[in-house]
Amino acid sequence: MPSGSTTHPAHTPSGEIAAAAPSLWVGVSRPSQPEPVGVNLNDISEILKEEGSLIWLDLDSPGPAEIQCLRDEFGFHDLALEDVVRQRQRPKVDEYPGHYFVVLYAPLPSSEEQTVHTAEIDLFVGANYLVTVHYGEIPALMDARTRWKKIRGDLKTKVGFLLHVVADSVIDAYFPVVEQIEEQLEEMEEGMYEGRLRLRADHILHHRRSLYTLRKAIYPLREVFNIFLRRDHHVFSDDTFPYFQDAYDHVLRLLDTIDVERDMATGALEAQLSITSNQLNETMRRLTVLAVCVAVMGAIFGAWGMNFDEVPFHSYGEAGFFMVLGGTTLALGVVLYTSHRLGLMRKQ
Repeated sequence: MPSGSTTHPAHTPSGEIAAAAPSLWVGVSRPSQPEPVGVNLNDISEILKEEGSLIWLDLDSPGPAEIQCLRDEFGFHDLALEDVVRQRQRPKVDEYPGHYFVVLYAPLPSSEEQTVHTAEIDLFVGANYLVTVHYGEIPALMDARTRWKKIRGDLKTKVGFLLHVVADSVIDAYFPVVEQIEEQLEEMEEGMYEGRLRLRADHILHHRRSLYTLRKAIYPLREVFNIFLRRDHHVFSDDTFPYFQDAYDHVLRLLDTIDVERDMATGALEAQLSITSNQLNETMRRLTVLAVCVAVMGAIFGAWGMNFDEVPFHSYGEAGFFMVLGGTTLALGVVLYTSHRLGLMRKQ
């Protein structure tokens, strides 16, 4: 398995995994070093034996050879590796002898017109290592790597704190997505009620699908962090638990915001359907008035020209025509006045 890092194609806009060659990045943090440094894959076996050292192995788009390497080098359980290969697992924490298997989902970059998509991140957590496995480039992991390199003090060699850095980077990546959806929903509501924006139901349904995707990825994290907050973990030190509590609070904030936005989207959809129904009713009222006016004119001119041996008012010449025209106009006026009194011409 090659060492170092390379650039990969990201996930496709539809959320599917794009084909990419396997690659990895290995970093190690030691108490004697000011910051984590990159190392070669071949040195992992020796570094795992070092007391106080912490390894982060980030593996992108693994193939069968890379999965076998994880099995041989770290001794990961076959069921966990099977989940890595199959993908599309629910966010969870599984405990195996000597390590934990964690599944998270990170948001992927998308435009305003696209539904939000997420990418699975599989994590193996041991006493002195963290292994992250994913398919395609994930910006949240790059941010976590940058944050880890800036850590100073004893926390830089704590696997619990490194797990917090990765999980917190993933959670923080959701906030801009959620805030963008909230701004768009507020703008849609304001424009809809002010009459300057004509919405389509599919625009609102687009946001509801995005919120559903976000909630599906974030809601199980409550259970995940509840497990992390237990004090019986043999791989986490006590000084890392406050950081897990902070990340848990962020998850609750996201869920509260998402629930509010789902209510906003539902309300906007109902309001849009109500407005559309009112507009249709108003159009039907006006068409009804128009139909009555046409019927009145048809009745008068039809009766005047077809049902008499001699056309009425014909002896008056042009004056007779204008007499009939005036009578027709008067009849239309009576129809319009009556329609107005009945509210058929009023804008609701």
